[in-house]
Amino acid sequence: MTGDASLLAREASSLVSRLRLFTPARWAAVVDPYGTRGDLVHHLAAWLADAAGGAPVPLPRLDSDLALPDQLAVTADDLVRADPPPERARAATAHLLLHRRELLGDEVPAGLLAELGAPDELALLRAARAACPVLAP
Repeated sequence: MTGDASLLAREASSLVSRLRLFTPARWAAVVDPYGTRGDLVHHLAAWLADAAGGAPVPLPRLDSDLALPDQLAVTADDLVRADPPPERARAATAHLLLHRRELLGDEVPAGLLAELGAPDELALLRAARAACPVLAP
């Protein structure tokens, strides 16, 4: 596993751990333009599945939002195990960080920006937003 894939695994694991603490009310909160927080996490899981090579069918939207952290963990792990090229692993990590910011309001730490080779948080999030099928212009 490359350092970039390892970074993706670490950040995905951190996000999944925090999402497992969400209550049903927290999952139901609205996040534009996705719908709810649950819809946003499903979008991220589906995006990671596609980045890993995707399945021939779209990733199903689970009935219970409480199961979404597990779905995200599996799709992130699938991408890491696919041993993506460094640029794809960095793009996936940036996409995850963009949505973590939308979910939790977290800023990207300077050390993480340096590991991703991003000059600053704004540049990283702008690139991730441009690559996001929901947010791209």
